[in-house]
Amino acid sequence: MKKQNSYLILNKTSWKRKEHFEFFHGFEAPFWGLSTQINCTKSYHYCKTYGISFFYYYLYHSLKAINQLSAFRLRIEGNEILEYGEVDGSITVLRPDETFGFAYFNYAKTFREFEDSAKIKINEEKNKKGLKTDSNKKDVIHYSVMPYLAFSQMQHAQHTIGDDSIPKITFGRYQAHGSQLFLPLSIHVHHGLCDGIDVGKFISLFQYYLES
Repeated sequence: MKKQNSYLILNKTSWKRKEHFEFFHGFEAPFWGLSTQINCTKSYHYCKTYGISFFYYYLYHSLKAINQLSAFRLRIEGNEILEYGEVDGSITVLRPDETFGFAYFNYAKTFREFEDSAKIKINEEKNKKGLKTDSNKKDVIHYSVMPYLAFSQMQHAQHTIGDDSIPKITFGRYQAHGSQLFLPLSIHVHHGLCDGIDVGKFISLFQYYLES
């Protein structure tokens, strides 16, 4: 079932970032990003102890952190900026024939509800062919996973024409440093909507959830 997330139209005239948005919105490539590592030691061992999928666990908590930060729920729509009350996700899904597709999944208030729903969507996409996207769905985060590589840097393909403003997050293969485990994370955001302080808040909140 496709969920309709409500939104508000931002009053750009009184918005504190009005000039910042206008400055970056004129850029040919307005996205910026960084790569970092998230300490996932506690959450990984918690998942192993209780038979929980670590992948769905960290995916859920990243989306939970995103939904608490308004900068990540802003989207450009023509001449307007929309602030969604809630955003969902889409993720690349590797298929047996080594092509990939996009699975769309909803955010949920509890992990179990999220995991049950997301598993269905991802498994359905594994059995499909071709490449279909929902270009009209802006209230999502674009996720990718590279479980075969612990990267230290990541660059996305990006449209240089249009109003793409959807944040993009990629996870890599977790790796050990001594007794600690770290999850590579790359994040790219539209600089007209999201600054370094916003990305810092997301990373801190995501790290908090994985440690809790």
